[in-house]
Amino acid sequence: MNGQTRCIIWCAVSSRAQNEPDKISLPQQETDARALAHQHNWQIVEVLKVPGHSRRYIDFHVLAEDAGQSGIDAFHRLRQHWEERDFDVLIVRDGERFARTQALHAYVIERTIDIGARIYSLIDGWIDDQNYRMWIAMGGYKAAGDIDRLVKARDKAMDALAERGLPTASRIPMSHNLIRDPKSGKALCLEVNEQYRRLWDDLATVILEGIAWDRIEEALYQRFGHANEQGEAYYPNFMYNLVKKPIFWGHSARHYAHIHSKYGYRLANWTFDEEEPIPDGVIMHRNTHPAVWTDDLADQIKAELRRRTDTMRGRRRPWGTHRFSGLCVCGECGSTLATHVDSKTSYRAMVCKAANSRTRRLPECSNTRGYNEKRMIERVSEFLQQMLEQNTPDIFNDDVQQPNYDQQLTRLEDDISQLEAQARVLIRKQAAAEENIQRLRRTFSGFTMTN
Repeated sequence: MNGQTRCIIWCAVSSRAQNEPDKISLPQQETDARALAHQHNWQIVEVLKVPGHSRRYIDFHVLAEDAGQSGIDAFHRLRQHWEERDFDVLIVRDGERFARTQALHAYVIERTIDIGARIYSLIDGWIDDQNYRMWIAMGGYKAAGDIDRLVKARDKAMDALAERGLPTASRIPMSHNLIRDPKSGKALCLEVNEQYRRLWDDLATVILEGIAWDRIEEALYQRFGHANEQGEAYYPNFMYNLVKKPIFWGHSARHYAHIHSKYGYRLANWTFDEEEPIPDGVIMHRNTHPAVWTDDLADQIKAELRRRTDTMRGRRRPWGTHRFSGLCVCGECGSTLATHVDSKTSYRAMVCKAANSRTRRLPECSNTRGYNEKRMIERVSEFLQQMLEQNTPDIFNDDVQQPNYDQQLTRLEDDISQLEAQARVLIRKQAAAEENIQRLRRTFSGFTMTN
């Protein structure tokens, strides 16, 4: 290298929108660093750029891997230069460009000094083995402190937006539109997306019909023609995720929906039910903007949502429930009835799983018939009408059949008698068998006998 000083230029911003406290762009950082290198006749080995990636990490290697997955190889390349010791000066605008935590800031500086190189900060000047520890202390505190203040300020601003009923994320659910001031472009409020009003009405219909969440999208597509932008049915449980969002019901909430949230409270009834307690750590502002469903319709749907989560019996889950899921039991064996759905005709019937699946964990049952859901609805409606007209609130009790335990007991006694008879036959056959066969039986059964 003929004694020429070799340098690496480091440029970094935290976001592609150049969201830095001083808003110094990547091109500006590179221009300033190149000017310095040209002034001192330094040879530029490489320009390393971080065009928008968080540097709020503790471990340099974890940061390098995460950045690499985003297509940013600057951290991997810097590590390679450390190993090859092929530079003398690392040019950077300031210490904040390396890291946003004190631990990471210290690692980069110590690693650079350790290979015999120096750092030139365009803001602070030379950092070498004489003063690098002081720069670590002061620069690390500033780098971490600045980002801490930035995070707190952003969090406070997001809370203020939520309190006003404005979105705190870049994506707004299709249930609502963001209204802006036509002159300034400032966000004003959220309004229900009435473009999809027919979808909201039909969605309410299928929910109240008791159709399971994982079949609702197909029902909306087949029966009503509702499709996504590609002209296909919405993906399964799309409506479940939409309806369970607080924003759908006119509320704003924070610290619950992100997949990495430490609270992790997602899609629970508290998002729409004011009687449900709000989980710890979640910030909730109720009635900040219009809800998709209101008045009596909203009350009916809330009641149905509660039923799907609070009154289930058996092994059903909210996203797989139908109108009578978990509410009916077999009159013969006492098992909870399940909903059978014909995917072609959408015919629904209640069936006894014990009789139709023949699994060992369920009791034996001969009740293989299916009960048409439409007929069950008509029957319940008849009972309700009679109850109202004749003031007989106990009408359902008279019609309820208890499981036939006597029949089950008789069947068990018959099974025991058959097993006892088989055991007696085996004993007689063993007693009459030849000696060599009995000796073989004793050997295989684990018994020993001396002659």
